[in-house]
This record gives sequence, structure tokens and C-alpha cells, in this order.
Amino acid sequence: MNYRYLLAAAATAALATFGQNALAQADAEDKSFSQLDQDSDLRVSAEEARADQDVLSQFGKLDANADGYLDRQEFAQIDRNDRDYQ
Repeated sequence: MNYRYLLAAAATAALATFGQNALAQADAEDKSFSQLDQDSDLRVSAEEARADQDVLSQFGKLDANADGYLDRQEFAQIDRNDRDYQ
């Protein structure tokens, strides 16, 4: 019976850690988006993206609707480890 409690506690701790990491990443993305969105129009232009090489190098791939801007949904798709676009 103690084994089940230990297993449940370990699973709960793992989920809590995962949740905290996901929230931290979302917060970092939101901060990054806000910093790039210099005119506060809730989108990042190619000109604004020049301040972040990762965003700029993936801009065309991220701009799913090809309107010349990244909204928050498009911006959230950035891969900070993607070096094919640099």
C-alpha cells in the first residue's frame, strides 16, 4: 500500500514540475513577444523581428497566413533550437 502512495507522490511531483516548466516557458514567450512588438499592435512585423535573430531567421516559416506579421499563435511556434534557418 505504501508503494502506491509513493508512486502517486512521485507522479504528482513530476506533473507539478512539468507544469511549472510549461508556465515558465509560456511566460518567457509572452515576454519575448511583448519586447519585440515595439508598437504594441499585438503582432510582430519583419522589421520588429530583426531584434531577435531566431525569430527573423524563421519569420517566413512562422508567418502561416503570409500577412507579413506574426501574431501570438504564429510566434508560439518558434523553435529556439532550429538552426536550419540561420
